[in-house]
Amino acid sequence: MRRPLAALTFVLVCTACPASKADIAMGEQIVQLGDGLNDMRQDNAAIQEQIDSLRTIVAKQDTVIRQLANLAGVPLPR
Repeated sequence: MRRPLAALTFVLVCTACPASKADIAMGEQIVQLGDGLNDMRQDNAAIQEQIDSLRTIVAKQDTVIRQLANLAGVPLPR
């Protein structure tokens, strides 16, 4: 009877112990990793937005060049 009671007491004491410095440091690193990941996602979204904008500009310029070439009678390769 004493042995199971001692084991139960030991388990309860161990689970009630505060987190060690290593656990706290690991938790902080995980939070920092998550923040870094979110920053990278935001940067990726901004870059993708710029790429989409540049594609639109290039498409408009291509259309203008084709129209000018057509008016000048200059054949353009496709």
